[in-house]
Amino acid sequence: MKTTTTTRGEGSIAVGGGIRLHYHTWEVVEPRAATIVVHGLSDHGGRYEKLGQTLAGSDISTFALDLRGHGLSDGRRGHAPTFASFLQDLDRFRREVLGLVDPATPVFLLGHSMGGLIALRYQEEYPGAFHGAVIVSPWLATALPVPRWKANLANVLARLLPALPFNADIRAELLSRDPAVVAAYRDDPLVHGRITPRLFVEASREMGLTFQRSDRITAPLLFQLAGSDGIVDTTRSLSFARTLRVSDVVIKVYPDFYHEVLNEKADEQWADLRGWLRERLH
Repeated sequence: MKTTTTTRGEGSIAVGGGIRLHYHTWEVVEPRAATIVVHGLSDHGGRYEKLGQTLAGSDISTFALDLRGHGLSDGRRGHAPTFASFLQDLDRFRREVLGLVDPATPVFLLGHSMGGLIALRYQEEYPGAFHGAVIVSPWLATALPVPRWKANLANVLARLLPALPFNADIRAELLSRDPAVVAAYRDDPLVHGRITPRLFVEASREMGLTFQRSDRITAPLLFQLAGSDGIVDTTRSLSFARTLRVSDVVIKVYPDFYHEVLNEKADEQWADLRGWLRERLH
């Protein structure tokens, strides 16, 4: 990978409900493409430094949003009034990025975990908005089934106390085999570890909608899945990817990788990502 001068920056945008969303940028002087990143539950865009620097080496600028209720963005931690608000926020951010790059620049979408769910649902509701999308360890089902009593309780609380915070029970040691990544996650003050009943119920419903409306997706897709994922169900993601009607779908499964595929000590996932992007820029 060649060395490219990268300008690291930040910004913010206003969205519905008086919320301001923070975002992070890794820009190159003359980008061949741009990538918009959507992170997962409890996470934030600032943790995508390695991705931003890596894609810069391929002359691709990266723009990572802090979702509402996450990172440096406004909003109750781990909460959203509706899942649709995430899609609307992403669309607003996409339009922001379009104003920051040359109009002819191809723009890709990359979503990880809950961000993968958001990215898939976005493409179903806003087809054709991106040149292609990379879906990393999407949250289409949890690795361990949610007990029925817990799901029932969440449904009740979503109506009575929708923004009541609960522990999201994301075990840091299941994110990556790299101890440095695990330690940094645990020490990160912007990682909040929460989810509310409303978001849990909304996300669960959206997982079903993702399958029901999959025929709306038209853009090329790259799935990067962890073969040893203890957080989301890789089998469910494989089932979804294999039944898509899109002609251009590439599926990569990394047998020993944990949930954060892009935070594993390896090179193959980066070679696959850069190669997939490069092939779709010709």
